[in-house]
Amino acid sequence: MPTPVIPKRSLLGLLILSTLAPAYAAGQTAGDTAQVFVTATGYRTTGTKSDLKPIEAPMSYEIYDNELLGARQADSVNEALRYVPGVTPESRPTVTIFDQYTIRGFESYRNYYDGLPLQYDGLWNLVPQVDAFATESVEILKGPVSVLYGSAPPGGMVNQTAKQPRSKPEHLVRARIGTNALRELALDSTGALAPDVDYRLVALARERDGQQVTTKEERRLVAPSVTWRISPSTRLNVNLYYQDDPALIPSTPLPALGTLRDAPYGRLDSDTFAGDAGWSGMEREATLAGWKFEHAFNDTVSFLQNFRYTEASGLQRNTYNTGLLDDGRTLTRSAYFTDEDMHGFVVDNQLAFRFRTGAFTHHMLAGVDYQKLRTGVRYGDTLGTGTPSIDLGNPNHRLFDVAALPFGFYTERHAIRQSQLGFYLQDEVKIGALTLLGGVRRDRYRSEDVNDSSYDGFPSSSTTSIAQRRTSGRAAAIYQLGNGFAPYLNYSTSFEPTSGVDSLTGQAFKPTTARQVEGGLKYRSQDGGTQLTAAVFDIRKQNVVVNTPDFMQYTQNGEVRSRGVEVSWNQAVTDRLDFTLGLTHLDMEVTENASDPSLVGKTPVWVADRQASLWLNYQPLAALDLSAGVRYVGESQMDAANSGTVPSYTVFDAAAMFRLNKTWRVGLTASNLGDKRYVGACHSAQNCWMGAERSVELTLHASF
Repeated sequence: MPTPVIPKRSLLGLLILSTLAPAYAAGQTAGDTAQVFVTATGYRTTGTKSDLKPIEAPMSYEIYDNELLGARQADSVNEALRYVPGVTPESRPTVTIFDQYTIRGFESYRNYYDGLPLQYDGLWNLVPQVDAFATESVEILKGPVSVLYGSAPPGGMVNQTAKQPRSKPEHLVRARIGTNALRELALDSTGALAPDVDYRLVALARERDGQQVTTKEERRLVAPSVTWRISPSTRLNVNLYYQDDPALIPSTPLPALGTLRDAPYGRLDSDTFAGDAGWSGMEREATLAGWKFEHAFNDTVSFLQNFRYTEASGLQRNTYNTGLLDDGRTLTRSAYFTDEDMHGFVVDNQLAFRFRTGAFTHHMLAGVDYQKLRTGVRYGDTLGTGTPSIDLGNPNHRLFDVAALPFGFYTERHAIRQSQLGFYLQDEVKIGALTLLGGVRRDRYRSEDVNDSSYDGFPSSSTTSIAQRRTSGRAAAIYQLGNGFAPYLNYSTSFEPTSGVDSLTGQAFKPTTARQVEGGLKYRSQDGGTQLTAAVFDIRKQNVVVNTPDFMQYTQNGEVRSRGVEVSWNQAVTDRLDFTLGLTHLDMEVTENASDPSLVGKTPVWVADRQASLWLNYQPLAALDLSAGVRYVGESQMDAANSGTVPSYTVFDAAAMFRLNKTWRVGLTASNLGDKRYVGACHSAQNCWMGAERSVELTLHASF
């Protein structure tokens, strides 16, 4: 596949951009930097890009470390979110090419890695993923985040932090086997290369069968990084993440008849596959290379630059269904492929100031970030022509003659360019027990999609361009009452670029926007044994593109509202027993849609109305850790018209870890312990996805 090249003018602009902040701060007194020590690792908290801790921040914000994720058998972000209040995870549990979830009812496919977005064009299937083993923690920030990150869904964001180099030598080798023929070997090693240079090396190889019959997963990754403490006030971290996924599982849906309702043959098993063994799966390769440069000019001014370059390619072979025949068991299908490559970079420059004005302590942040992405896509689809159907009651997964499939019947070839430039300013003000947070950001987003397509031998071309600007903001406050309680208020906004033209006005669409009002209470006991966060929120997503039922007219007058309550409670009962409780109640509905009034009052798909989870940790012996969890996910809607529901489900998880000595540990984990059959979600009566079946894994750890 041809690889797009970043033009020289973009590289020149990047160099100019990266030197703006250092050049400005260099005007400060040089002698003041001699005794300034950089103590951070180049990372700042997701919620504020400052050192304000989540318990002190006026927003809903949670962190899950890698030890907990390992106990919960999480290899992906999707699995890591199973116990997070306000999140409906694993909408398509059997799919591994992307992580799909909703936060506060709003769908998201995008993740962040060390504070920068994992670049994705938002339209196709090439989505870089970072394995949980290479992740230090997963951080979930709920509510609009555009004030610091630009274009983003209104529900919130998920940020994976990378494992950082350390001076103290630590080495871990992990071997794992389990159900679905799981085989894995992983390495995590860190230590000092020189007095001021530390390294970290993370590597992994994993293979297993997919849940759906005939499918398979394979992964190889290597992630080296080096941190150089250039001086007491300056450090540089250089990092590389390379991941090769020879086999991934794409989204192959099933009809509601057989999954939600009895078909003539009964109900489908959780491992049912509607695709063909000769034409399924996805190959993906991704390289992420970057640096984090941090410098303190004096005790009041510091600079951080976070840069990452991304190059990725992916080839997907898959099918989708076009409906059941009258017998209720013969599923008609279309075969398609997507051949994609991407090439881009993102850079975030942050200049932080600390100063006092009377009784006010300010922590001000000024930032400029820029990202650019080029994507090439080839798409071919049989549109059902010459594509064998499948009998779901007695499936044969080897019906395709791949050489005979007419992929030239419908083709598309896309050249997509995207860029986003954002300027942001944030002031974090402390007045005694009160913390005020205010921020504003201005974004310029541009994209161009040039498409050459052909249908049954008739070619056509089109170009879709977007040039949009948007201002986002946030105002929030939290007050420490002195007894461990801290009430907070938060108002924030977000935007997402929208392509197309309004059929009624003839004008280009404006960005889709959202605003949130949130109030909450945080509590932390003096000994840290009790931590509680409760939040009430109201999010309104506006300028939503809606269409008439016949799809002949599109306009931008829709609105979706999400209201809810979330509770997260961490409690140490004794020195050996603790638990984490999560509760969610969500009321989501379409509040405006003049083009199709029948949808007003309906609940969008993918969203569970209620959720509850409980995770317990118990240490009966000094060498033994036991954990158990239960997850309840309420019902969701089968389609946009709410003509049916996806039933609620409850599953149980368990984990145990036994330390043989200082070096060796043996772990046993199980998810969906009772092997409950359930449906994860539906998008329509023709598109449903089965839930994750039971998985049991045995792990051997060697630490030295």
